[in-house]
Amino acid sequence: MVIHSSESNSNQKLPFHLFQGTNKKAPILVIYHGWAGSTAGYYDLAEELQEQGYTVVLPDIVHHDSRGTIENYFDVSTRQQMFWGTVFQTIDEFDILVAELKIDKKNILVIGSSMGGFIASSIFAKNHDIQGLVNVNGSGAFIVADEFFRRSDGRDELSGKQRVLLETYDPIRYLHSGKPVLLMHGDSDQTIDISGQYAYYAHCSSPDVTFDIYNEVDHQFTEDMVDGLKFWLSENFS
Repeated sequence: MVIHSSESNSNQKLPFHLFQGTNKKAPILVIYHGWAGSTAGYYDLAEELQEQGYTVVLPDIVHHDSRGTIENYFDVSTRQQMFWGTVFQTIDEFDILVAELKIDKKNILVIGSSMGGFIASSIFAKNHDIQGLVNVNGSGAFIVADEFFRRSDGRDELSGKQRVLLETYDPIRYLHSGKPVLLMHGDSDQTIDISGQYAYYAHCSSPDVTFDIYNEVDHQFTEDMVDGLKFWLSENFS
């Protein structure tokens, strides 16, 4: 693994962790972790995928790891104030990451878990050259997800201004590129409701979109899901 950094628009360091693979024909896998997660939590997965020949990139996300931390990620008011801003900034930084990697977007496949699934889905929706998407326990329908968050927290409905901002990034507001997509979600997820995945699956309406639901699984990236990811990659990109 090699750690690199570039400059973001705010002149902050934009670090990423690179696991160089041997298969030059395989897509480069850019993996985004979840809220309160860490790139270190994906080292094992990155190494497994690297052993299969894939080059893997794990970007550090703002307010996480080397880019600053939050005292209590699970404080309700903190999450409400900072979650979407973190998602939006990471999406906006994708072009900086691509420039630093010195690769074409057509050589990239984006993967995300939980909050990372939101990020990866929007990046994929906005960049039709990207080879594919894997969304694990996240959402490709931002308005649907936010409505769930607000119901869970007992908050008021979205204001018009807030809705317009969410729609700017919402994957279901963009035409599906037709590239392969894998959606995975636990049917017992209490953190991010599966309704966002259903909405995105319906939006894509494509035979190239696979939606795998894992029974009696809460908000977890299980070994079965990892196996499903590796199988899907081998079937679509080997």
